[in-house]
Amino acid sequence: MGIEVLDSVNDAGTNGKTGDDRLGFDAAAGRGWVIDGATDATDVKPFPDAESGAAWLAEATSSRLMSGPAAGEDARIYFSRVLTDVRAEAERTSKAPLASLPGEAMPVASAMWVRREGDTCEFVWAGDCFAITQIAGGAAHLIGTEEKADAETRDAARMLSLSPGDRWAILQAQRRVANAPERGLITLNPSAAAHLNTQRVMLPSGAFVLLMTDGFFRFIEPYRLDTPASLLARVLKDGLATSISALRQHEVTPRGVRLKARDDAAAILLRV
Repeated sequence: MGIEVLDSVNDAGTNGKTGDDRLGFDAAAGRGWVIDGATDATDVKPFPDAESGAAWLAEATSSRLMSGPAAGEDARIYFSRVLTDVRAEAERTSKAPLASLPGEAMPVASAMWVRREGDTCEFVWAGDCFAITQIAGGAAHLIGTEEKADAETRDAARMLSLSPGDRWAILQAQRRVANAPERGLITLNPSAAAHLNTQRVMLPSGAFVLLMTDGFFRFIEPYRLDTPASLLARVLKDGLATSISALRQHEVTPRGVRLKARDDAAAILLRV
């Protein structure tokens, strides 16, 4: 069962960069996704042809997702196959054996993926990517792990008070931990797929779904410019490009609430 792609945007937040976010869809097959590569925490560059390790992982995963699951295939089994193939591609592409890389040089990413199956939509997510759903005339519902965004705001306040050296050491330690399979992130370890979050939602034909990376979610947290309902209303009224412009205008004034003053932001608006 297909879906309709109404709008999409991927803004790196920095001129001349492609950024670490990616989005994709197969409308005819009823699937869409956003991926947010976590900013590199190393000076090691295992993927020299990519802008960053984060960008490489986001691009490789998004490309692999174009080949969808088999009919009725469990989502976590599908993502295990996806990550297995991405791992194999990393082994072919990396300038050094993956086993020789320090943990902080292994890229990780967050993601939100949806597929339409009959009267339901299945959402699969990792980390701090989000979705908002709304039936015409109904309430908006947020899908994702909202406490991760809250925790990032608290963590940023602590990190911003540290010296650059101490901050870097903590970021590298956090990246090593993030690669553990039980963290349920998009990594080069296929066993992480078993720990991805999944949720099925009954959605009648014509419902709206907004998928977004955490850079776009900043409208809600930490800026609190919108609620899930008002953010979806903003996007439906103004479009994603105008919405991104409003976000960047808000960020002209330093807010001191995240380590990156302007983050990559990707979003895709669907009618399912």
